Amino acid sequence: MTGWWSRQSGPQRLDIYFRWGLYMISAAWPLLVSVLAMSAPDPQMAGLVAVLVLSIAQSAACIALLRDAVTARLGGPRPDRRTVIAAVALTAVGTLTAAWAFPIAAESGSTSLPIAGAFWTALLAAACPPLRVRTLTLWILVGVIAATAWDAVAVGRGSIPAAGVYFAVVAAFYVITYRMSVWMLSLVWEIDDARAAQAKLAVAEERLRFARDFHDVLGRNLTLIAVTSELAARLAGNGDPHAVDHMLEVHRVAHESAREVREVVAGYRTADLDAELAGARSVLRAAGIRVRVIGDGATFPRDAQAAFGWVLREATTNIIRHSAATVCTIEIGTEIGTETGVVQPVAGDGQVRTPTCTALLRVRNDGARIGTWLSGGGTGLTGLRERLASVGGQLSVMEEAGGGFTVEARLPALAGAATTPDSAP
Repeated sequence: MTGWWSRQSGPQRLDIYFRWGLYMISAAWPLLVSVLAMSAPDPQMAGLVAVLVLSIAQSAACIALLRDAVTARLGGPRPDRRTVIAAVALTAVGTLTAAWAFPIAAESGSTSLPIAGAFWTALLAAACPPLRVRTLTLWILVGVIAATAWDAVAVGRGSIPAAGVYFAVVAAFYVITYRMSVWMLSLVWEIDDARAAQAKLAVAEERLRFARDFHDVLGRNLTLIAVTSELAARLAGNGDPHAVDHMLEVHRVAHESAREVREVVAGYRTADLDAELAGARSVLRAAGIRVRVIGDGATFPRDAQAAFGWVLREATTNIIRHSAATVCTIEIGTEIGTETGVVQPVAGDGQVRTPTCTALLRVRNDGARIGTWLSGGGTGLTGLRERLASVGGQLSVMEEAGGGFTVEARLPALAGAATTPDSAP
């Protein structure tokens, strides 16, 4: 159960909370009906059992109707006609059975009327999510009129419509409760859809940027190569010695274009730490994850910044893809230690201790699932280990108590790296 629950996203968990909360309310209606039936004076056993059985069956039909109604309110298909017919039919039969089991009279009318009201309120609450306010108001008004007439016939309260007012208050309360819950659930899914659309737009924007860079670099040069080579071909056909010069120009432009393409690709594939920090903040916040950045790597060498940039990019991607995190902490800084080596007897223990400076990047989140991250078949962490190993660094991943997960990268012996501030905004 815990594994299944941990695989659900935030919106999916809220969906389960809201839906099952409403299902439990609908499932509690038979308890109310049983209490009302038991409180009747001299209840008939056959009628009592019939009312209880029908209330349970109607509750099950209303739960199925509520499931379809919530789905329809969230943009899904309309409720199944058979489910609607079953819920309405059981409600009508339950009402008639209550009138038969507790005949309309001054002694028992006060029992049959609340039971009938419970049947109809349960049906109205289950069907209300996708209905219009005008339709709901009309059905509540019809119920008020019916309850008032029943009360007047049963106990002669025609002058004071107590039953109608009671039905209106109870029905309005449950309708508002159900509709507000489904409305909040729809807002949650709309926000989640907006975040997904934002992520897709970010990817599309990056593709456009890459295409724009290639167009700007190659467009002019390719046009120049085409025109110059065509001119050289014509000159060569006429025996003009200047054709050689034009072909050499084509050769030069082609080499220049290849160099510029390499620069574009290198710029695209090189991870800049400051840019990756900004991107991580933006992406994680768009996904609803609070981000805290401690320290910075401005004093790190370029190779260290590039390596840490790749680690941060992969860690951010994995948090978005494989976690249900709510908080992410990014720590960047240095650790000052000592490296001991025996060189010559100089003092005390005959050892010289040389200070060392280790660059550190640590990314923590509170909702990662290590099983899906480490065994999901990807090669991201393996590639990061290879990148860090090429510059003498190390990568470690750790699962923490409470569902936390940490990715830590270290690059030892950084010359000139200073200790960073304790915190950064």
